[in-house]
Amino acid sequence: MTPEKATGTPTCDALRVLPRRDGLRAGHTDAQAAPRTTDKNEALHVRPPRFELSSIRIRLLLASTLVQVVLLSLLLANSVRLMNDAASASLNTLVTQNAVMLHTVAAAYGEQADYGSLQDILGELLDEAGEGLVYVRIGRPDGSLLVSAGLPHMDRLPAAHAENGGRITSAPGDELIHIRRPLLLARNEVGFLQFGVSVSVLNAARRAILEQGALIALAEIVLTFALLSLLGYLLTRNLGRLLAGSKALADGHLEHRLPEEGSDELARLAAHFNIMAARLQARIGELEDTAARLHASEERHALAVRGANDGVWDWDIAAGTLYLSPRFSEIAGRDLAELKIAPEEIAAYLHPDDAGRYHSQLVEHLKGESAQFMLEHRVIMPDGRYRWVLTRGVALRDAAGRAYRMAGSMADIDARRQAQQRLLHDALHDGLTGLPNRALFLEHLNSALGRQRRTEDFRFAVLAINLERFRLINDSFGHIAGDELLKCITERIGRQLRGGDVAARIGGDQFAVLLNDIAERSEAARFAASLREQLALPASVAGHAVYPKARIGVALSGSYDDDAEAMLRDADNALHRARRSNDETVTVFEAGMHTQTLQTLRLESELRAALHERALTVHYQPIVDLADGRIASLEALVRWPHPSRGLLGPMHFVPQAETLDLIHEIGLQVLERTCADIVLWRRQLGEHRVPPVSINLSARQFLVPELPTLIMEGLERHGLPLTALRVEVTESAVAESDGPAPAILSTLREAGMKILIDDFGTGYSALSYLHTIPCDVVKLDGSFVRDLADNTRLRAIVRRSIELAHDLGMTVVAECIETPEQDALLRAMGCDFGQGYQYARPLAGTAVAALLAPAAETERPQ
Repeated sequence: MTPEKATGTPTCDALRVLPRRDGLRAGHTDAQAAPRTTDKNEALHVRPPRFELSSIRIRLLLASTLVQVVLLSLLLANSVRLMNDAASASLNTLVTQNAVMLHTVAAAYGEQADYGSLQDILGELLDEAGEGLVYVRIGRPDGSLLVSAGLPHMDRLPAAHAENGGRITSAPGDELIHIRRPLLLARNEVGFLQFGVSVSVLNAARRAILEQGALIALAEIVLTFALLSLLGYLLTRNLGRLLAGSKALADGHLEHRLPEEGSDELARLAAHFNIMAARLQARIGELEDTAARLHASEERHALAVRGANDGVWDWDIAAGTLYLSPRFSEIAGRDLAELKIAPEEIAAYLHPDDAGRYHSQLVEHLKGESAQFMLEHRVIMPDGRYRWVLTRGVALRDAAGRAYRMAGSMADIDARRQAQQRLLHDALHDGLTGLPNRALFLEHLNSALGRQRRTEDFRFAVLAINLERFRLINDSFGHIAGDELLKCITERIGRQLRGGDVAARIGGDQFAVLLNDIAERSEAARFAASLREQLALPASVAGHAVYPKARIGVALSGSYDDDAEAMLRDADNALHRARRSNDETVTVFEAGMHTQTLQTLRLESELRAALHERALTVHYQPIVDLADGRIASLEALVRWPHPSRGLLGPMHFVPQAETLDLIHEIGLQVLERTCADIVLWRRQLGEHRVPPVSINLSARQFLVPELPTLIMEGLERHGLPLTALRVEVTESAVAESDGPAPAILSTLREAGMKILIDDFGTGYSALSYLHTIPCDVVKLDGSFVRDLADNTRLRAIVRRSIELAHDLGMTVVAECIETPEQDALLRAMGCDFGQGYQYARPLAGTAVAALLAPAAETERPQ
């Protein structure tokens, strides 16, 4: 279901517009699916209940306090009564004791009428008493005093306190109790005995007891009030929290919870309240979350459709109607009015090649044979072009499995398909020339091999083409010029191709051609020769006229079966043979070439290993003075002790080393070994007994700018002078006056080293440039010496060459002298030095030391 059409399915609006619960906060939107988060203090704060008379806690406190006050008042009153009784009893006891004591003393002294002594004794007794008995008075019936002890300032006797039932009645503020009793005097006269007892201590004790009782009662009231308040708080706290929690829920704070403390009924009530609040919050949260997710789903679906930029279609199969969205019409390149079509009319808008697949896959899905209808196909645009689209859809089915509705989308994938086609083309074609690359060429070659299996008389050939000196053009004019040349070569090859032939670029400067359906073997060779002639025509590159030259290798079909790689490899082997040949520019592959190629690869591997292990050795061939036969110098010749083929000379591996750019490393190893041998000979024989040694430099070594520095550093590292070593180069290496060789040789010559020109007289017009070459010694090539005895014209050339070298201040060495006759002829012509088997073969370093031992003490200068 899409935003463009929503038929038969309720939308989210019915669920989003939910009635608000009283507990929901105002302003809480549907997008807020999670419960509202409030401040922790706000959620847990419970406002204390106000102190009102209607509060349970206050009423409980007032009632308990009133009861406590009444009880304590009764207790205090009873305590006062008991204390008064105790004080009265104590007072009576004190009075009785004093009365008995005084009666006894008074009777004893009264019988004797010795009242003076009695008064003294009572005075002393009162002084010692301090408290209790304060004064004593004994008098006659008429009131006159016989004894007056204590309280001397008392002028008259106070009235005695009344006694009721043996108890003395006193006022609360009385500090002194007066007691009067009758006393029998002498002559049976009845007088009186009055004494005073101090009750200040008793009163003070009673006041202290009353005060302490009052304080204790007050403290008990306060403590009881506090305890009852705490008890009331504990009893009513959860009720207050419950009240605050219910109000929080009513205000919409659904996350509010009560602390569950204790295990009483109120704590269980708080727990049940929390459960109820949690369930209410979860339920309301679920409703809000459902509404929010439903709303988000609607937005996400609408956004996904817009983001995918797909057109939407809805096919009501039962009604036979088709709904197409506006984006659908944009992809189809038509407006909505044009797209008001019936489902069966869709085929008219499809590419003819795609209509069949569209119909078959649609029927397959409607039958329930596929989970989803999905097809990449093309639709025709109003201008006649075709656009690639991706159509997807899913059918809805009834209980019987019949499809009654189908909806889906259509995406514009035209740009992606074009990009895929471009990537596929780029993956199989050369980016510069547009020709097929190696991978695609092999596919064409496999197709030709397959056709050969099906057709007996079908023949074809593969040509491997290599441009000569292409690297020189790149280095001289730049890579842009090289690219222009490659494009020019591509055009020329294309003009030579016949119908059905395939050309490809399979390397930097290498091309390949597949010649399909040739009549005979010679046709491939003729085509290759003609192609080479066309390629050799002058071409303008970077404002310069260049003459491209090419070498071509040819492999003919016949015995390759399904191996396209092998056929291309053999064409490449033939090409390598042509590149090594001086005359043969087009070479047809032969069976032995592959074996030779394998041997070359094996030799390369073994040579690299030998260089890594520094296994190469150096032999030395003497160069003798033809005048006296003494050894004038030595030539260092590299040798390779091969593990299976024995000792190999330079002709077996040096050409391969030059092709692989290993010759410079070989030259440096020869330099190191030669310097080491010279040092050893000098140590054994003496410095003056060791002649100079010449080392050979390859033309490729002159491409190394730092070559003079490397040579001189090698000599310096071994402590040898520059005169101990000579440099020998071939004539072809210095033939180009504008090349790097003359400058490098001049540097070495100016430093003190002598320069020898090897193979003089071969390949170039030697006399034309001899005066420009920085050299000291000319070595005549062995081809002049071998036929010297039988060829008079050759003798004349050799004689004139020796004379010319002498005129230019150079000495001459004749190579390959093998007979005494050759030695005599050269000696007669004035040749300075000779070298060859006539004198000695190349020797190992130890043999050279033995050969030099009996030599002359001094070296003849050259």
